[in-house]
Amino acid sequence: MRYEVTPDLITGNRMIDSEHRQLFDAANKLLDAFADSKSDGGKQIAQTSSFLKSYVDKHFGHEEELQKKNEWREYETHVRFHDQYKKTLAEILDKLPKDGPPSVENISELNLHIVRLITHIRTMDKRLGSYLQSRGVV
Repeated sequence: MRYEVTPDLITGNRMIDSEHRQLFDAANKLLDAFADSKSDGGKQIAQTSSFLKSYVDKHFGHEEELQKKNEWREYETHVRFHDQYKKTLAEILDKLPKDGPPSVENISELNLHIVRLITHIRTMDKRLGSYLQSRGVV
């Protein structure tokens, strides 16, 4: 499965949409690394996992700055989601084998977590995007 920002995931905010594309690219690279893990001993998984974790932190930080600056009424709810998402992502990535291929369970957990992000984008981030547009922030 490949993840991408489709029209139903567009928030209307250039920065948020661009960073969502980069998040999905990183998730796709990690899933590709899973397939190649036998050949490189899992090195690519470790590098890509680290990038994904740090990029999620960066992106959520940018979103939260934008929300705070524009007095988004759902800021606290959004931050709680972000905090929990980061915590669970770290737990999933920490379970990945250091050398060798991930298990079906590892892959399934990551895919389910990505689906949570997609649901979040379709609901909370879309509402945020509409709010920002109403304030002239694109």
